[in-house]
Amino acid sequence: MASHKHTHFLKAFGIFLILFLCFPGVMAVQTVSFADPDATVHKDIFMFNANGSLLGTYNTTSNGIELPETGDILFTLKPAYSNPLDDPATFLDNLIGWLETNALTLIILAAMAGLLFKRW
Repeated sequence: MASHKHTHFLKAFGIFLILFLCFPGVMAVQTVSFADPDATVHKDIFMFNANGSLLGTYNTTSNGIELPETGDILFTLKPAYSNPLDDPATFLDNLIGWLETNALTLIILAAMAGLLFKRW
């Protein structure tokens, strides 16, 4: 009798294993996140399907964009443009972010220029 139960268990486990290995993508939702290497300016991200129709518009600060199950997906990046004359507030925000990111480099360059042009 124990051998009969053991055989049913092995058959059930084998069927479960086959189903688990054949359909792994059915249970998972696929998402994508983006990292912004240029923290001073965000970039718009357009997501298109294989036919060329727009699926969504996001930016590089978006977290966990859920991917549709439509097949091939194309991502295009469009950098944001900031004209200081059109939008001075955004330009100053971007300038302050750039200065914060590059402060050490600017200090080192200023010190080197000071040593180079120092008068005795």
